[in-house]
Amino acid sequence: MGYSVPKVYLTIGGKTIMEHTLRVFLKLDFVSRIFVPVSPEMMERAEEIVSALNSERITLVEGGSERLYSISNALSLIEDEELTAVHDMVRPLVSTSDILKVTLAAQHSGAAILVTPSDNTLKRVDGEQQITGTADRKEIWQAQTPQVFRTSLLKEAYQQALDNNVFGTDDASLVERTGVKVSAVEGERTNIKITRKEDLDYAAFIMKKNQNKPFRIGFGYDTHRLKAGRALILGGVNIPFEKGLDGHSDADVLIHAIIDAMFGALALGDIGSHFPDTDPAFKGADSRELLREANKRIEQEGYEIGNVDATIVAEKPKLRQYIDQMRELIALDLGTDADYISVKATTSERIGFVGRQEGMSASSVVLLTKK
Repeated sequence: MGYSVPKVYLTIGGKTIMEHTLRVFLKLDFVSRIFVPVSPEMMERAEEIVSALNSERITLVEGGSERLYSISNALSLIEDEELTAVHDMVRPLVSTSDILKVTLAAQHSGAAILVTPSDNTLKRVDGEQQITGTADRKEIWQAQTPQVFRTSLLKEAYQQALDNNVFGTDDASLVERTGVKVSAVEGERTNIKITRKEDLDYAAFIMKKNQNKPFRIGFGYDTHRLKAGRALILGGVNIPFEKGLDGHSDADVLIHAIIDAMFGALALGDIGSHFPDTDPAFKGADSRELLREANKRIEQEGYEIGNVDATIVAEKPKLRQYIDQMRELIALDLGTDADYISVKATTSERIGFVGRQEGMSASSVVLLTKK
């Protein structure tokens, strides 16, 4: 690009590319530590950026003369983590939903990367600029990052690469050399690698556009009676109690309120118009399945979850110890991070049907943003 400093220190909207990228990963609770290889001459500048982020999760690591050596230095500091993600710092537009998707795939297969299909016809060209063949576009996908692997597998791949002096163009190519198959997860096209000036201009455009995203807000409410002999399920969590909520489905009052708010945000009616209690198909239904289905319908309308704020009103039992688990399950079903899911619990101060322990209610506000 012809700049006097490495690309990660260029600014977009007043913040360096490094800061933009780190902020994305810091939004994710499941990212326990972040190691950033930095060249010795840029260490002081990197320390300034990280200090401003005020996060103990970030550790700067001295980089090497090649990417292989820089990643190896970082890997040497990782001990107890099941999975390790490697990301190009110059991809500041990566979304939290893509990071979550590829991480879940790696949990299942041991190795997964983000990819996008190629729209262009790809030609093989020799040293004399003569076309020697055409690649099958259906089989050609462009690799993105993050690329996520079992930590032990990634360490093995890097050790083999160091022993054989192999410099791969990405981490997946080194893992492939060990004989392990890598899963492909389709990512968002906006997750570009900033290489040229036009990439920098495009990233600035997308970031500005995202700041002005159209949004919709919905409010939802639900209530159910308590009944002996029923399981008490709230936010997908089965909670030990002498009674459970009565209903056509599993009567998860919290999830029902969230679904109601999601549909309300787009003026799509209430939850009953989509999952009627007169339909045998929903008899005893798992409300988490309904939540996932509701999310698909929201995505079909071109929207995605911005954040959720929900409150359960119940006299008993005490729910504090279950809140975080509820947040995690709801976030998983909505394809977002628990950071964007708020669940609170309160009592009615012994007033009304909730106070008499005849039932429970829940309300929710949901923000949807245009994709």
